[in-house]
Amino acid sequence: MKKLLSIGLGVMLFISSIGIASANESINISRVSGYDRYETAVNANKKFMDHANGNLAVISSGSDFKTALYASHMASALKVPYFVNPKHGVRTDILNEMQRLNVSRVYVVGDYKVLDRSVDNTLKSKGMKLQRIYQKNKESTLEWEIDNVIFRTFNPVDAPRGDIGSLALVDDSKFPDLLSAAPFMGQLAREQNIVMAGWRNYDSGEILEDLGYIIGGYNSVPSNFRASFYTGYSEDGYFLDYENKMDSRIYGQNRYETAVEVAKGYKTYLNKDIKTIVLVNGEDYPDALSSSLVATQNDGAVLLTQSNKLNKDTAKYIKDSGIKNIIIVGGEKSVSKGVENELRNLYLK
Repeated sequence: MKKLLSIGLGVMLFISSIGIASANESINISRVSGYDRYETAVNANKKFMDHANGNLAVISSGSDFKTALYASHMASALKVPYFVNPKHGVRTDILNEMQRLNVSRVYVVGDYKVLDRSVDNTLKSKGMKLQRIYQKNKESTLEWEIDNVIFRTFNPVDAPRGDIGSLALVDDSKFPDLLSAAPFMGQLAREQNIVMAGWRNYDSGEILEDLGYIIGGYNSVPSNFRASFYTGYSEDGYFLDYENKMDSRIYGQNRYETAVEVAKGYKTYLNKDIKTIVLVNGEDYPDALSSSLVATQNDGAVLLTQSNKLNKDTAKYIKDSGIKNIIIVGGEKSVSKGVENELRNLYLK
């Protein structure tokens, strides 16, 4: 009797283990990380970039999140390699990766306070051409300079800039909304010529009334800014369908929910199904700086989590959407092994 009971328990445990293995195998989890934010970005390029479009790359400061995330948005729009660098010189691993990708032109994003002239000199010594992108005067902003480059890339030189309504406004004084917006806005820039800017550069609540987006809730971008977007064209195919206009403020009750709503926005505004989620720390930004590159190269969206616990809104979106491919960007101090285990157990619940 004891022998039969033992055999029965063994069979049950074996069947149970098969079930667990099968469930775990249904979700693919990988991680891109490095010793620090700089190496993480290099490793992201190594894993997901096999060439540089137009032999072009973007490099920015790794210590100023606003500069870095606008630059990552720019790289995502252009679909080119993206690196973050210390203030002085250029890291050897970055130079080696640029050589592997056949980079010969570089946009250096940021003024000389965040990336000094030795960066330019090092790149030039390697035979690279470069263009420094930064706020040149009081009438300009960093994002305006970036947007001009993006716009000119996808439009003839003599084309009009377009009305100021072709914008997505964000709160760029904090990093979370910029993180999730960067790859989403990169695709909008390529497909709809809509560019990203901080709302504090504008004082009119009417500028986005007819065409544009707002990323973030009312605590991030004030309620006097309104956004709407025409959903299609009239029957003749030439004029916007003014009868079908939707509100296009994309937001949630917190940074995690806002990132989820941005992920949903790929389907709503770009008619694109998300198959991959790039998961990053929503509490701090260093390891997440290269997340936009990873998302863009994998047709994915960036979602946020706490470092030691999978955020419940993020988990719900992943499970409800049936997403089975997760790429974590950052080491275990940024996104813990515990979060990874929670992801593996999502479909067991």
